[in-house]
Amino acid sequence: MNSPTKFVKFALLLSIIVLGVFQLPPSGLRVDAQPAVSRDNGLNIKVVFVGVDEGVIDTTYQDWNNPSYKYQSVLIPGVSNGVLFNFNYTYAVADKEFNAEFAAYLNSIAATEVRFNVLWNFSYKLLHADYALNLSSFEISTENTFYDADGVVEWLAGHLDQVGGAPENGYVLFVADLHERVPSFTPDQFRQIMRKGDVVATPHYYNKTFHDVDLALRTNQRWMTSWGGNDRFYFIDISAGPSMVDQQLPVQLAASVNNISLDSPYGVKWFNQYVSDYVYGAVYNLFAPDFIYPINLAERYTIDILVLDNRTEGATPQVETTVDGDEIQKRLQDLLSFAQVEVEQRFARLQEYPELERVVLSSTTASRGPSSFPPASLYPPNVVDLRPVYQWLSESGEGHLKDLFTITRDAHEWDIPVIIFAFQGDFNLGSTYKEWLALEKTVPEDLWGISLYDLVLISHSEYDLRMGDYLISVPTQPGAGYGFTQTIIHEVGHMVGLNHPFINDPTENYVSSVMAYYPYPTSFSQFDKDVLLRGFGDDLIIKTEAAISRASSNPLLSAAVVDAARKLNEAKRQYARMDYESALRSAQEASSKLGLLRLELKIPGLYVTVFGALFIGVLGFVIGYFVYAKRFFKNKV
Repeated sequence: MNSPTKFVKFALLLSIIVLGVFQLPPSGLRVDAQPAVSRDNGLNIKVVFVGVDEGVIDTTYQDWNNPSYKYQSVLIPGVSNGVLFNFNYTYAVADKEFNAEFAAYLNSIAATEVRFNVLWNFSYKLLHADYALNLSSFEISTENTFYDADGVVEWLAGHLDQVGGAPENGYVLFVADLHERVPSFTPDQFRQIMRKGDVVATPHYYNKTFHDVDLALRTNQRWMTSWGGNDRFYFIDISAGPSMVDQQLPVQLAASVNNISLDSPYGVKWFNQYVSDYVYGAVYNLFAPDFIYPINLAERYTIDILVLDNRTEGATPQVETTVDGDEIQKRLQDLLSFAQVEVEQRFARLQEYPELERVVLSSTTASRGPSSFPPASLYPPNVVDLRPVYQWLSESGEGHLKDLFTITRDAHEWDIPVIIFAFQGDFNLGSTYKEWLALEKTVPEDLWGISLYDLVLISHSEYDLRMGDYLISVPTQPGAGYGFTQTIIHEVGHMVGLNHPFINDPTENYVSSVMAYYPYPTSFSQFDKDVLLRGFGDDLIIKTEAAISRASSNPLLSAAVVDAARKLNEAKRQYARMDYESALRSAQEASSKLGLLRLELKIPGLYVTVFGALFIGVLGFVIGYFVYAKRFFKNKV
């Protein structure tokens, strides 16, 4: 082998061997490929019983009844996101000292209010052998006792150590039965009321007062039987109520109308089943909820708001006072803490967009009922049918949304367009159904907004914006009303994936979250923040693990794989401590370490492969040359 021809052959052979040993990474390697593995997450749920006889609690039966696992889903389009939650339950029973201190605290903050014509919604075919009723409602006199909801959960948070503290990587659910310790609705009161006896009922509730951030309308949400959301625990009083909001019976009344003795063996089973129904609701609605839409991780989220005023020119309040961009930015930044949130606002007359105005007017029902303003409650609301409007706007329809907004949606920028209508009179957005156009509802239950994933549509009527002028059951609040800010935050919450917290059980409608219906905050709950950050972390961990698995067989990627795996393990440890924001950031770092080797410099994969082959070929040629030269000169000597 002492000729140039033999040298070339040797070098080529060596290059082929080098190429065979050191394979190039696949040209399509991407961390954001479809997940190849699922996440199996454990969550610890601690149930703390307050005011409950320990002998009535059967934890074995509780474990059997309570949900042991849950596959997390994206409800639209109806798929699993590859995440499985396994629930581990522990139980604690508050001692007599705790129960006495808690009851004393409640009595110290109690406020009473005597009312008549309170509407209770019941429907029983047979209540007892001596009477049979099928009522939808009835009127009673009540002496209601109210407890400040925030104060109650703050007291419980401050005394959590007395019941063993909170679990690692999990949540606390307080379940209280206080009917023997504070004023409560009793079975005797119920029986006398059903027989039209002269009796005053004495139920208790938890209340919270809210003010609209735009137009200052005050709402007193009196009829709550549970509360929580500012921390990782939730409180349910199973003896509170009944409430016309959730239409659930307190435990003492439920046991009575079902002729249940809690001292009997079946009574114990029944009680634990009753409690498990509440546990199920809290776990599925708050601790491990589903997403409504796919979640999309981005560096910046821009909320682009277009407010279109269709009221008589000069109407009050001024439309610019109905949207608080600073409040929207503050609340969404708190939720999307890992990213930059920007809010952009535009105000215009609907007439400035004549094509959209034409669609709106042509999709409007004929005015119903008397022409007086405000409208009579006996008539269904006047409706602007949202489906023709959405069809005109949507990309799947006529696609005019692009005429109103510039929309970018990728890993760097995720734009959320919001269109708001301030309609004249009592008109609001609505939707037609084959059964009925719209059922009569109180104003807070009207269709104020809808999240459609590609955009948000929101409306308030002139009546909504001036609601304080027309209150009937409480003193009027002249000049006050409902603005758009709270509704915008709620609907954008849907757009980033959050669901309503009462899908599986109405109890969790009482939670300190803008995603709920009954309370009226602008803030997101700790449960909202957890599920979203956890969801982003789960998604990125799954994808990064899959990328590491594919890349680990390639020696050229070994250093980056080790770095990425180390960072990913750090993300998992943070995740296990429920530090979901840090876990997400660590997972992003792990992903970026592999991203450096994806050669995403807008170089086509073919060119990357050819360049790599040439590089390895030249390297083999040089190595071959030196090996040949060494042998050549040795032979010469």
